[in-house]
Parts: sequence; C-alpha cells; structure tokens
Amino acid sequence: MLESLVNRPLSLDMFPAMVQKPVLPDTPKPLKMMAAKGALPVSPDLLILVWYQLSFEPDPEIQAAVKETVCSFDPELIVELAQKDLPESVLDWLSKTTTDSAVLEKIVLNQKTHDATIMDLAETAPRDIVELIANNHVRILRSPEIIEKIYINPSARMATVDKLLALAKEHNIELLSLKVVQDALNSGDLQDDGPKLSDEEFEQVLSELKGHSEAEKPEGLDNLRATKSLEEMDEEESQEQKQKRLSRTQLIERMNAPQRVRLALMGTREDRNILIRDTRRVVYMSVIRSPKMSIGEVGSIASSKSLPDEVIGYIAQRRDWIRYYPIVVSLVNNPKCPLAESVTFLRQLRANDLKQLMKSKSVPAQLTRQAQMLFRQKDAARK
Repeated sequence: MLESLVNRPLSLDMFPAMVQKPVLPDTPKPLKMMAAKGALPVSPDLLILVWYQLSFEPDPEIQAAVKETVCSFDPELIVELAQKDLPESVLDWLSKTTTDSAVLEKIVLNQKTHDATIMDLAETAPRDIVELIANNHVRILRSPEIIEKIYINPSARMATVDKLLALAKEHNIELLSLKVVQDALNSGDLQDDGPKLSDEEFEQVLSELKGHSEAEKPEGLDNLRATKSLEEMDEEESQEQKQKRLSRTQLIERMNAPQRVRLALMGTREDRNILIRDTRRVVYMSVIRSPKMSIGEVGSIASSKSLPDEVIGYIAQRRDWIRYYPIVVSLVNNPKCPLAESVTFLRQLRANDLKQLMKSKSVPAQLTRQAQMLFRQKDAARK
C-alpha cells in the first residue's frame, strides 16, 4: 500500500565542498540564516538542496526563513526548479512547502516525482491540479491510492471522480480505503442516471464543508449514556433548526446516488443525519460506514427504531463500537437489532438495565424472557 514519503536529510556527498558549510550541524546560525534566505552565490540547483537540508534544522526560525524564502523567491526560478531531475524527497518537500499552482503543476508533470507525493497532493490540491493528476492514467493505475485521495478532496469535480471510478472498475482496481464505494461499484449501485446537482452546485456544497468540518468536534464519551435517538432529537429541534434541516434535505434530494454517497463520506453530522434516512441501501450504508462517524452519532443511531435493520445490525457487529456499554444497552432495547446479537449482549447488562428490558413491549418476547432469567440469576447471586 502506498504511503506518504518520510523525508530525511540528504547525504553530505550530494553537496560540493564549497556548499557544505551552511548545512553542517556546527555552522553558526547567522550563516545558516543567510543560506535560508537565498543569499548564497551558488546555482539554483544547489540552492534548493541547501533549503531542503536546512528545513530539518531544529531551530524554528531557520525553518520559517526557508519556507518564507521558497514562497517569496523568484517565481519563475522555483517553477524551473520544479521541472528538474531533483531527488524525490526534495520534490516532495517542495510540494508541501509551496502553494503556487504553477510550481505544483510542474511537480505533477515531473516524471521524477514519486507517486506518494502525487497521492498527498491529490487530497489537498486545487481543482486544476487535481485535473492534471487525474489525467495521468499510467500513474493512477500504478498507484490507485491516488483515486482514493481525489475522491475525498472537496476541490475534485464530481465528473472527474466518476471517470476515475469508471477507470477503477474497468481495470478491476480495488479501492482499499473506500470499501463502501468499492462495494457499490461491484454491485452497480453507483450507476445512477437520474437527476443530479450540476458539478458547479455540488462543488459549492463540498467547498462549504471545509469550515464545517473544522468546527465539528468529536463528542465526549461522558455524555454517551444521555445521547438521544434521532427521533428524539427531531422532536427537540427549534423551528429555525427544522427549517435549516428542511432546506438541506431539499438540496440533498436533488442529488443522485453517487453524489449522496460522496457527501455521506465527506459531509457534516447534519448531512449524515439526513442521509442515514435515505431509502437507498448504498446511501445509508455509506453513512454508517463513514470514517467521520463519531461515537455520539453511533449512539443516536443505535437508539433509533425507524432505521433499516441492516444499519442497526452493522453497529452490532462493530467490535470497536460495542465496547461502549451505552451502545450495547441501546442495541438490546432496539427491536431492529438481530435477535442473536441481542441475546449475546444480555450477559453484559447490569441488573437495572435487565430489569428495564424485562418490561419492554417493543423487543421480542424471547429476549424479555432471557432478560428475566438472567435478572433472577444475578439477584440470587447477590443474596
């Protein structure tokens, strides 16, 4: 599996004797700062190697000077360097240091650039750079992880994503980190020719996610027991919140299945709360399998009795989720939870929760009888 490069300092052998002084560990800081600011009488090909080497300096002032110099130096010179036969690690570092589209374009087109560098760029680059990356099918077929990164980049056009998914299907490429998308491709569930948002409209939706995603914080586990079901949350919404959700729902209803699946994996909690109620399996399963799903959301969904059985069954099979006691309690009390799983969970329940379950009218009678039997056993053991 392709992973990001771990860049390390270059060997001193790569530097001529006259250029080694600024990059030696014991060189005085003033000389290093001069080099960091580009004040060395050497060729640009050597200067960028010096900058790269100095980027590993422990002194943050030197590091900052290097970054500032690279971003403010003669743009034409940096563009020219990005096309050179430089070490892969230097090109990778340059791609993460600059935001100049002209430089990034040359790095993407440079055959010396490592696939891992392209993969990292694919996740964050602006649309024009993403298009360049997507057009290099040779590189993509060699490193399909690039498709996965483009998929989750909000700047990537839906048309570009669709073409890459078609390419992956044509060449039997497995998208390991997009398992839900892979399964949908295999089943044909992503073939949706119905109405959809235009690329421009959907791009606007994704661009709005950046701020929301940063503001969205994981919920604390302390309040997990008090988490409300989706239905309870709906009842407690203010009029303003209801109107906001209605507006978002109407927008989502205009999306086709591929757009909804992508939003399920990239959207906010509010988006997932809407999409989890979608009638299409490919959509609601994309929500519950989203990497952005928080444990608080899982608690709300586990308590909801209006969602498809398959969603609740999926939660019941996730070991990392059922280690949280409140989620187990919610599942056992949910009639949508598979009976075999609920019976297994019973032994984990405390006496109070067993007593509550015994009185439940919504779960299967077999489960309440089992709960009653276990409660009596625990009660007898206490005496």
